[in-house]
Amino acid sequence: MLTHAAPSLIRLHAVERSDRVSTYAEVAAFVDQCRSALAAEGLEVKPNSALGSLFAKAGRLNKTWIAGTDAEDIATLIEADEAYRIAEAVVAAIEEAEAREAIRRITKSDMRLSFRQPSQGKDALWELSLIAFLRSRGVPVGFKDPPDLEIYLGDSLGGYGVACKKVYSLDSVGKQFSKGLKQIEPYQGCGLVAFNLDDLIEERSILVTATRSAAGDTLARRNQAFIERNRLRFQEAVMAGRCDGVWVSSCAHSDIGGMSPRFNRITENTLWTGTEAGLGTKIRLDAVRRLVERG
Repeated sequence: MLTHAAPSLIRLHAVERSDRVSTYAEVAAFVDQCRSALAAEGLEVKPNSALGSLFAKAGRLNKTWIAGTDAEDIATLIEADEAYRIAEAVVAAIEEAEAREAIRRITKSDMRLSFRQPSQGKDALWELSLIAFLRSRGVPVGFKDPPDLEIYLGDSLGGYGVACKKVYSLDSVGKQFSKGLKQIEPYQGCGLVAFNLDDLIEERSILVTATRSAAGDTLARRNQAFIERNRLRFQEAVMAGRCDGVWVSSCAHSDIGGMSPRFNRITENTLWTGTEAGLGTKIRLDAVRRLVERG
C-alpha cells in the first residue's frame, strides 16, 4: 500500500513501438485490413480523402521497397507509420458501438499527425490510442461518456474515470483541464485528466539519439516540463478533491543510432499527483500503475 511518502511523479514503463519490428509489406497489409474493416461498417475511406491519401503512403512505401528504388524519402516513411498507428487504434475498437463516433471523426478529418493542425479526428485518435494501449497491458477499461474512458480498479475501488485531452497550444491547457475536470465530476474526483502532447513537438521533426533510453528520457523530460508549467492548477484540483492527478503522454518518431532498424516510434507516459495528495488518491493511482506495469 502506498504511504504519504510515495513519489508524486511516476514514469510508466510500457511496451513501445520500437519493441516490435514490422516490414513494409506488413504495414501495407494491416492498413488495407483497416480500410476493409471501415468499409464493412459503412465508413468507406475514399482515395481522395485526407485519410485515404495517408493510407496510400503505406502501400506506396512497400511498392518502392519491392522495386528497389530510392524514390521515397523519410517523409513517406513517417506518413506510412502514421497510417499504421491510426489503423492500429481503429481496428482495436472497430467492433465497439461506443467508438463509432470517434472513428467517424477520424475518417472525416485531417489526420496528418506530423503536421500541427487541430483536428477532431486527432482528438478522437488520442482516446482510441489510450484505450488500445491500456488494453494491450491487460488493463480492464472501456469507453464511457462522460468522461471518455473508465478503468475498473477492482471490487473495492470500482470504476475510475479518465478524460482525454489533446493539447495543441500551451495557452489552452487551463481551459482543457477545466473541461476534463467537469467530465470526471460523476466520479467525485476519482479519476484523471489524460493529456497528449504530440502536437507540441516541432512539426515534421525526428528525434535523433544514440540509444532508445536517451530518446525515452527526452520525451519524459517533455512530460515533466509540461507538468511543472501547470503544476499550480493541477495541484489545486487534486487538493480540492476534483481529480487524482494527470496522465501525460508524448510520442515521437526517432532515429536511434544504436538500434536496428534505426527508425522507431517512441512513447513516454507519465503519471502525476500532488505531493500532499490524500491516501485515497495515492492508493488509486498505485492501483492504476500496477495494472499498467503488470502487462
